[in-house]
Amino acid sequence: MGKKFKPAGIDDDVINLDFEHYGGGKNCQTSALQRQMNHYGLKISEPMLFGIGSGLGFIYWYMKRMHAPFAGGMNSGKFPGLIGRIINRLGGSWKVLKTSSTKRAHKHLKSVLQKNQPAFVCADMAYLPHLLTGEDDHFGQHTFLVIGIDEQIDEAYLSDRFEGVVTMPLSQLQKARASKYQPFPANNQMLNVEFPVALPDLKQLIPTAIKDNCDYMLNPPIRNMGCSGIRKWAKELPKYPKFIADKRTLVRALMEHYIYIETGGSGGALFRRLYSDFLLESAKILGDSRLSETAREYEKIADKWTQIANNLLPEHCEALNGLRHIQFRINEMLENKGLKSLSAAEELAQNVPTLIDQAEHEDISQFDKIIEPVIEQLLMVADEEERVLKELLQYNS
Repeated sequence: MGKKFKPAGIDDDVINLDFEHYGGGKNCQTSALQRQMNHYGLKISEPMLFGIGSGLGFIYWYMKRMHAPFAGGMNSGKFPGLIGRIINRLGGSWKVLKTSSTKRAHKHLKSVLQKNQPAFVCADMAYLPHLLTGEDDHFGQHTFLVIGIDEQIDEAYLSDRFEGVVTMPLSQLQKARASKYQPFPANNQMLNVEFPVALPDLKQLIPTAIKDNCDYMLNPPIRNMGCSGIRKWAKELPKYPKFIADKRTLVRALMEHYIYIETGGSGGALFRRLYSDFLLESAKILGDSRLSETAREYEKIADKWTQIANNLLPEHCEALNGLRHIQFRINEMLENKGLKSLSAAEELAQNVPTLIDQAEHEDISQFDKIIEPVIEQLLMVADEEERVLKELLQYNS
């Protein structure tokens, strides 16, 4: 990872798809798939895709080589994870194209574009300037569509979840795709997809998708996933100062938890709002008022997750509170105005390092006080989700 990146040798091809880009996406994976399906005339909402794939989840994950623990809210797994399940359930098929060779990865990209398919790729957020993450904030499972390339001028054209097509150097895209940073490396992964001619009857898919999701959350394969994983996180949170290297990293850990819960492509509230929307849409399709009630229950659960996120960067800590407002405002600007707001968002983001410095020297000494209400809320929301999911499983069986 310390070696200087060398872009692949490129020719002089120009490939631009006739593609309709639109913003408004909540999650990078499901919104990219929705736009890709729209390209083939397959109309389906992002919440429905998320729910059909049994996308609601939780995982607490920490290894010694990680700078801080990760807490996420998607039932995903190894790429293509959630996206693969969705495509399978809708009657399509997929193949992962993966290679350690940048040159071969570029050939994979071109082969998919040449068959008029927007290319669904993984990339490391740290190398994507339009996402305004720090150079050390590596996450290689950010996904978007590549909808064109111009090798003559070293440009790539991307469809991400915000309004506006992203233009970036093709060589920079190659670097982002080739990233090997753990624990979620990009590894030049992308999908070659065969979609069905038409969508299946969603009435036949929804009950199974809900049952599988409830089973995963209530009986996860390992204890740091599902509802038990939420309790695991509550148990591990007080131990952070023992295994996180320094105060600055501890500040970053709190900020990253806030981002992954509230602003980093979860649709808010760790995907719980997205799942509530799926349940509400499913209630209308199935004519089931009980699902409408469960959707309202999950909206209340979502509010509790938002409060957990806010308490990780609490109001009584000036610098941490400042970081929260900046992250919220940046996401709000990009979601509402897309790339037109990028300059203003970049200006806001410039304040982040200073606030991290301030929090390191002033706020983080209150770590135990900060996490006390968070732990209590995590245990409460774990119990609440478990109750609602058991009820959902019972009447959906």
